[in-house]
Amino acid sequence: MAGIKIRDFFNGRFFEIPKYQRGYAWEKNNVRDLFNDVTEAVETNSNHYIGTIVLSRDDDDDEKFHVVDGQQRITTITLMMAELVKHLEERDSHFYERIYISESDRHRLLPLSRDQKYFVDLLGGTVGEPQNKSQRFLSGAFEEIEAKVAAIPDKLKFLKSIEKLEIMEFVENSEGDAIRIFQTVNDRGKPLSNIEKAKSLLIYFSNRYLGKRLDNSINDIFSDIFEIYDDIKHIGESLNITLIANKDFNEDNIMRYHFVSFSDEDYDPSASQVLNFLKRRLTKMRSDAGDGDFSEMEAFIKEYASSLHDFFFACRQVVQKAETNEKYYRLFVILNLSATLYPLVTKMEALGLIDKPLPKRSHYTFFDLIELIDVRVYKTRGTDPKSHIANFTHSLANRNEGDVENWLIWFNGHWMPKELFQSYLWGNIYGNRALNHIFLTYSEHLSGKLNNVDQLKAFVGRVPTIEHVLSQTPKFAPKGLGFKNTEDFLSFEDSLGNLTPLEKSLNSAARNKGATDKIEFYNRSKYKMTRLLGSAIDTANGFNKKQIEDRTTEVGTYCLERWWC
Repeated sequence: MAGIKIRDFFNGRFFEIPKYQRGYAWEKNNVRDLFNDVTEAVETNSNHYIGTIVLSRDDDDDEKFHVVDGQQRITTITLMMAELVKHLEERDSHFYERIYISESDRHRLLPLSRDQKYFVDLLGGTVGEPQNKSQRFLSGAFEEIEAKVAAIPDKLKFLKSIEKLEIMEFVENSEGDAIRIFQTVNDRGKPLSNIEKAKSLLIYFSNRYLGKRLDNSINDIFSDIFEIYDDIKHIGESLNITLIANKDFNEDNIMRYHFVSFSDEDYDPSASQVLNFLKRRLTKMRSDAGDGDFSEMEAFIKEYASSLHDFFFACRQVVQKAETNEKYYRLFVILNLSATLYPLVTKMEALGLIDKPLPKRSHYTFFDLIELIDVRVYKTRGTDPKSHIANFTHSLANRNEGDVENWLIWFNGHWMPKELFQSYLWGNIYGNRALNHIFLTYSEHLSGKLNNVDQLKAFVGRVPTIEHVLSQTPKFAPKGLGFKNTEDFLSFEDSLGNLTPLEKSLNSAARNKGATDKIEFYNRSKYKMTRLLGSAIDTANGFNKKQIEDRTTEVGTYCLERWWC
């Protein structure tokens, strides 16, 4: 361990990001913090400590080092140097380019293989179209660096100030040894995910007790896992799958979902609880191996790492279907599948079960039961029986298909029997989170055809909202429309019959108008049920309590048949 200046750190060395690392992940505020460090060093004419970097030596190349921790800083500094070098006089430019960018066509820093070309292009000033999460972060960092460097009056002085920045350097002879001292939190406030800590934990036990036998396989597995996660996140963001697109969703969420299928210890674990589970199990196996036989530990590490990888792979497979398969697009984007059901859906995908016909009801698939349960139990009733789903998910591999079908039917009937479902459908349903899905499905039923993915994306792009036909702030006399009084109207206000889907722009224009004045907006809607409603209001020259009751019965009866068990 030693303190070292940036110039000495780069001098004569070439760096490579190991394949098991996650991609570049610094946001613009992290880049700004680094610029502020340099600016402070310039203003105070002092050295400045910017964190810790952990390296391992390459077995075959004395000049090559693997970056076990610190890739965000090294990558950002390299981009900063590249941008500064472009503005220097030719003599200085060539000198500093050899130190920080490339020498003899060999780049000083090579990121993960999937990002190498994109990174090299950025060094040359070419910003391509990002193809994954890390490339989007690289693009954002480069944009920020360009803007910051453009405002620096003396770029050579600023570059020399970067050279004076100090880091604490750890250099180990092997990646396993380097990972053992891997920091639990990066110095720039970018915490490691628990899954990264889990990887480090597995490497530590392999390195310390298994003669490093599993080091390479663990690294390979987690390299795949991080790449798969980036794909999942990219799909979620591009399709706007609410759960996955959320900024707080990361690898740890999927590690938690996997744990539900891997162990019955906890039906709703946090990611830190999963990490603690691994620590406890491995520590106990170490203690139990009094004779130095660590075969149980080796088998467990193999089992867990392989199971985790397979789960991530299956999660990507099932989410990826939403890109081309309209029923999966509806499930993940429009219905917004409940988080509790993700472990079950992923496990069913892994077992090749999700799209299979039901043994006793072959005109339906297991997918149909999942969608039905989400509509009825999770969205309409609004309950979340996590322990039932978790225990079932954990036992899934040991059940035959008939048993799986029976259990799912039982679960739905237990938590939302037909009579209760009917009661919800005929009651105040406005807050039901499945309404957009229900109304879109009903409109497709009326049209006699299903929308494809592109058509569904167009619906989502128009921002669907739920419209009250008779306004929530009524400007009419309730008795004139068949209601006993205002209280009577309020009991019907949020019922199915008084609701219809309507694009946001149309809903805004129709707001608080009378039913007949809304006809022109309903006629312009892409939802057939809303256009038919406009025609019905025009024919009746109005909208009243009787029409609400009839419409509630019509739509409610459809829902009972569509989500049937």
